[in-house]
Amino acid sequence: MNDNDPTNMPPTIAAIPERTPPAALDASKPLSWWLRKIFECNPFYLVSAALLLFGCYRVSIDAPMLNWETARVLFNFFSVQVYEILLVFTAIFLARRKIWYDSTLLVGLENLLVFVPFILISLAALIDPGMAVQMCLVGAAAAVLRFGGLKKFFTQLNLPPEALKIGAVMLSLNVVLPLLYRHFGQAKVGLLSSGAVYEMNEATWLLILPAALALVNFLPRGGAVGDLPPQRRWLPLGMYALWLAVTGTHVYTLDYVYQFEFRPELFAPCAWVLAWTVYRRFGNNDFLPKFLLMVPPAVTPLVAFASPSNNTFFILTALNVAAYLAVCILNRQNRLARHLLSGTVLLLGIGLPETWQQFLAPGLMRAHWVDAGLVLYLLFCTALSRNPKLAIFGSLVLGGSLVALFNDYAGASYWAVQGAFVFFLMHSLRWNDDEHHGAKMVRMLACIVWVGHAFAWMNSGPGHGWGACLSGATVLGGFYILQICFRQRGPFIVPAAAVVVILCGPCVSLVDDVRSLPAGLLAFIGSLMLFTLGTVVALTRHLWHKHPQADDPGLSPKP
Repeated sequence: MNDNDPTNMPPTIAAIPERTPPAALDASKPLSWWLRKIFECNPFYLVSAALLLFGCYRVSIDAPMLNWETARVLFNFFSVQVYEILLVFTAIFLARRKIWYDSTLLVGLENLLVFVPFILISLAALIDPGMAVQMCLVGAAAAVLRFGGLKKFFTQLNLPPEALKIGAVMLSLNVVLPLLYRHFGQAKVGLLSSGAVYEMNEATWLLILPAALALVNFLPRGGAVGDLPPQRRWLPLGMYALWLAVTGTHVYTLDYVYQFEFRPELFAPCAWVLAWTVYRRFGNNDFLPKFLLMVPPAVTPLVAFASPSNNTFFILTALNVAAYLAVCILNRQNRLARHLLSGTVLLLGIGLPETWQQFLAPGLMRAHWVDAGLVLYLLFCTALSRNPKLAIFGSLVLGGSLVALFNDYAGASYWAVQGAFVFFLMHSLRWNDDEHHGAKMVRMLACIVWVGHAFAWMNSGPGHGWGACLSGATVLGGFYILQICFRQRGPFIVPAAAVVVILCGPCVSLVDDVRSLPAGLLAFIGSLMLFTLGTVVALTRHLWHKHPQADDPGLSPKP
């Protein structure tokens, strides 16, 4: 064979061209390409709106231009109104020429500026209340006409009736707030922490703004009405976000004008409503798992934790308890909801007003309540398991925590031991004895020691008879709840020991009373009791004892 035959040569592998890194590609693009990309976004409209707001600010502080304070306010007010009319007319004009991006951008700017004139009215109310009323009416009428024009002449705009109704509510809120603040704040002098205008400000932050934020849940969730930019599905939500942002800025401006201090707790209700709204509207989104969106609502009340009164934190946490409980009822397989429910219950105990805390446990500081909450959450996680070893661990943790928290109280050690046995026996009701060798023996031994400790407590500790009765009733109630609700039969020794523990107090008291009686009277009472017992035995003999002749017919009594 010919070694030089080209048919026997291996195929030639073509060279793979090197891929140019993206950075190199971007660097090679000319400046004209970047300028074209910037001009496509049309930043001139945004810069124009920013310059308008900056001009209003400079007019309000520059004395040489307009020395008359009323003239400054009126100039800024009508400048914004004229600019907004220009925005609407230009947006409609561009939409008629099918220039969709720029017309949609102008509509967004209109929604951003629609409530700005009412911020200026807050300043006008301090100068002339009559002028403020007239400006409110003019501003409201102008806003209604502008949005009416957009709805009628910009037919491609995704502006559903629900959004218009919510916009009307937000417009009314921005119209009324400056007038109410002026009405209640006429006699305000300096910084105040009480009075009508102070209560109005508190109600605005804690109630009115959260309610306005909750209106977003009434917006439709339907998809886009078309493929054009003004028909996107997110457009109504974006408009509402702009309305809410400007309204919040308006309220903050009123705080500044009337010299109110902004506290973090004032923002906590809005953060709480926002967290639950995001969970409700975006919980089924593939990019935002619903179980992760359940966590922020539990954290938002902590914004108000440092408040001196602590009422906002307590109320928001109580609402969280109700919300997570509803989630657990509707979806019993949601384990995260159960953990969050237990966590919010503990936060509710930590956030109790100080007067309530001192009533429930005098002498305990808030730090002790935090430690107690962490211990209870650890016990809750332990109670979810069926492992007897974790039951022993949890009972030791509970007993040690009770001793550490209430060491200064009389009988704390007795309460700690009883609490540990209660937790252990309640946990034992869920054990699977066949899976754990020696579980029955450990449960029986715990019942015996529990009963013995209860009698020892009644004889030597300051239990006053009701302490052991409470622990026994807790175990007995848990046993029957397990029987009724879950249709699960528990070990009989647990309710039997609970009954004995409940009766140990009355029994010890009865023995103490009997010891004080005279010996002769005790003998007479004992005689009557034994006589009664003998009579009962005689009457029931045929039920428990048979005569030998009944077993053997050949045996007969002698005549």
